[in-house]
Amino acid sequence: MSEHPTLSSEELDFIREVFNSQFIGKPLPIPAFKVDGGPLANALLARLGGQAKLSLEAQMDDCRMTFPLQMVEDELHGLQLEMGAPSIFQDGQVRRPWRLELDEPVALRERNGDDSDLLVYELAPGSLVLGTPLREPPDKFALWLHLPGCDRLPVQGQRVRRIGRHRAAYGLVLQHGEHAERIRQFIFEQYRLRHPQLQIAS
Repeated sequence: MSEHPTLSSEELDFIREVFNSQFIGKPLPIPAFKVDGGPLANALLARLGGQAKLSLEAQMDDCRMTFPLQMVEDELHGLQLEMGAPSIFQDGQVRRPWRLELDEPVALRERNGDDSDLLVYELAPGSLVLGTPLREPPDKFALWLHLPGCDRLPVQGQRVRRIGRHRAAYGLVLQHGEHAERIRQFIFEQYRLRHPQLQIAS
């Protein structure tokens, strides 16, 4: 067996497309807040930010949101608190990630951009529910997800359980950490749209 295994041309094309995606390297809009609690509080926050994971938790109805926080020192040695898109969990007998039910199902796409016959009905950062009208859901898939208002991203899934004859839940595998952030952002925006109390007056 060769010491230098080679990839097929299809595998190379897929890898090139993943790393040439407009998604990668595209800056995410990150909310940032100036922190000025005085020298001692700022020093403590800076030390905590460098050695621990910081987060902000919010409880709303039956959901808990955890916003990741990061302390960043600017060029004038001031502190800024950057807040990422939250993970949303639904409380109950079993605590699980809140799954967004899409108003209209979204078709997963082939590499060439054509719609596949797999439709996304529900979406969470690490899972989704797919349906297919003409066949049983596959055991696994490797396709592209194109969310409204976002560039497409490569996704792979492994079936976790069946939901009736034509739907199934899948564990989701993403190629890049930024893709998970994009999905969390999209889910949070949809969550905000469904909860008027989270709307920001202009």
